[in-house]
Amino acid sequence: MNRILNFLILLRQKLWVVPMVMGVLALLLAYGLVAAAPLLASTFADREFRWLFGGDAATARGLLSSLLTGHMTMTSLVVSMTFIILPLAANQLGPRLVTTLLADRLLQVALGLFIGTILYLLVVLGSLDEARGSTGVPRLAVTVGGVLTVLCLFALMFYVDKVARWIIADNIVEQVSGGLRKNIHEMLPEGAGDLESDRRMIAVGKSGYVQTIDYEELVSVACRNRAVFQVNVRAGHFVMRNGEHVVVQAGPPLDEAEVDAVRAAFVIGTERSPAQDLEYHIRQLVEIGLRALSTGINDPFTAIAVIGHLGGALEEVFRRSGQPAELRDGTGVVRVVANRSDINGLTDAAFDAIRQAGRGIPAVLIGIADVLGQLAPVVWTAPHREAVLRQLGKVEETARGAGFAPSDEAAILERIERARAAVNHRP
Repeated sequence: MNRILNFLILLRQKLWVVPMVMGVLALLLAYGLVAAAPLLASTFADREFRWLFGGDAATARGLLSSLLTGHMTMTSLVVSMTFIILPLAANQLGPRLVTTLLADRLLQVALGLFIGTILYLLVVLGSLDEARGSTGVPRLAVTVGGVLTVLCLFALMFYVDKVARWIIADNIVEQVSGGLRKNIHEMLPEGAGDLESDRRMIAVGKSGYVQTIDYEELVSVACRNRAVFQVNVRAGHFVMRNGEHVVVQAGPPLDEAEVDAVRAAFVIGTERSPAQDLEYHIRQLVEIGLRALSTGINDPFTAIAVIGHLGGALEEVFRRSGQPAELRDGTGVVRVVANRSDINGLTDAAFDAIRQAGRGIPAVLIGIADVLGQLAPVVWTAPHREAVLRQLGKVEETARGAGFAPSDEAAILERIERARAAVNHRP
């Protein structure tokens, strides 16, 4: 049994298996419809179907020839895209992951649909008999060829979306980790039971990124139970299946139905979503800056441009009030204490990684100090000032420990002091 299982797993990783099976099925379908054409024509001779192809053999030949040419072009495009993206993904994530990518079922089905449709059209095209006029046209077979073409168009869109996501590391990590979890479930026996026994500590029950949280639903559940919920996670956090994600601080323990209602308020996905995640686009800008500072690219000017845009985003954050952490019901009673992104967290998310990656480049540290100094006009509250001064302190610590030339270190420290003076000058 283990040998058979191993053979099936290895067979699943072969790119040609599913297309070959679908090609054989397409040939059988084509021969079946062509062979059944006379019987279908005589059986339904007195009925008219508007959705069936109604042209003669010459028209059918022209239509099928055009469809066949288009499908061959489409298949060439799909194969070309595959062999362009695979080296990119292999260089980014490792060549051993190529087998995982080739084992993707959507890729195999898409290729199988394209190849199967080509074989189908070839068989139907060869069955046309122009000497017999309209009676030599397998109308249902020609119509099915058009339907398969429409399916191929939709499959092409799904395929492009799938292949484009291959070069996003998070998606490949999720795909590989999904295979790991599947192996764990199949190879290891079940544990002693559910880890969650205290109804005051509620876990979301899934692992992945928190995409959205329905706080209104949480407030509603808390009101029904006269409880207060403390939410320890927020959109953008990666959570495990078990954990103290929601804590019932006041009120009785919840029954199973209410626990399910709390869990239903959380949308967990395989990747982060910008719907409620303030750090989502900050993370993308930071990623651009980090790649620009990598040894293979070494483009500090792009990183400095990213720093400027991050500063502009933080300026907008400083000018606005923060999201409320305490959510109240209609009577004004606090029902949910939410975990929100604060000023310190957003500032750290914007500059920490770039500062660490650019610790050996004075221009990058000067750029961070200058941008922090330019935030002085919108530093209106003590938390704002604390966040900016804290980040300036990190830049100074990095500059002093980086081993720069004395002139470069002096230039960085001068910009830091200038930024500090501008921030502290605000009333």
